[in-house]
Amino acid sequence: MILIRVDFGSDIGFGHLRRVESFIKNEKAMLICKEYEQKYTKLPIIKIKNEEEFFEKVKELKPSKVIIDNYNFTYEDEKKFKELFPDIKLVCFDDFEKEHYCDEVVALNPCTKYKRIKLKLKKKFFKRKGIMVSIGATDPKGVIFKILKYLKGNIHIYTTSQNPNLNKLKRIGKLKKAKLHIDEDTKTALFKHKFAIVSASTLSIEALEAKIPFIAVQVADNQENIAKCLKRKRIKVIKENEIYKISRLVP
Repeated sequence: MILIRVDFGSDIGFGHLRRVESFIKNEKAMLICKEYEQKYTKLPIIKIKNEEEFFEKVKELKPSKVIIDNYNFTYEDEKKFKELFPDIKLVCFDDFEKEHYCDEVVALNPCTKYKRIKLKLKKKFFKRKGIMVSIGATDPKGVIFKILKYLKGNIHIYTTSQNPNLNKLKRIGKLKKAKLHIDEDTKTALFKHKFAIVSASTLSIEALEAKIPFIAVQVADNQENIAKCLKRKRIKVIKENEIYKISRLVP
């Protein structure tokens, strides 16, 4: 059995959950979370209050492998884990090329020095049309509203029912004659459209895999590493204060 230390939810997003689920494929696994929303996964969840409680659960359950995809799990936590459980394989996801004390480091970032995991996106065959816009599961800053000011034509907005600005987004969408997609699979959506505007996050890596031309918008500090990588691959990356450039970057 595999234990996965991950947090996810409306406030912090679902990118980490999505990528660990892709990584484990059909293996038997359980999630260990401090923050979560059960309806977004079929995997069983064990709730914890802190990392000490996490170590207790590992001791109790005796998994063959533990996967960490959590920014708050530090180098010191990894070292303590290996001291307590030297025979359990510890796999850590990395977005920042930090120092680790584990058995294996994997990352989505295509520019990382560590082993990169493939997302295993199934190719979908659709007649590509329109512009896809998606800024994470909740877009708490309302970045989509800023983007819509500079877009015309066939626009498709992807968000979730947890978006705090959903009602406003519905009204603005009607005014712009944009189609709003709520709780739909963004990985499939990447194969449906001619162009995409997405956050510089896991979604932008999926856009690379789907081979769709896109612009990445950096909306958080922890997206800096992916943003730099995308720039090296000649992908257009803009920050929130540069959204006005979209009107001339969209083909």
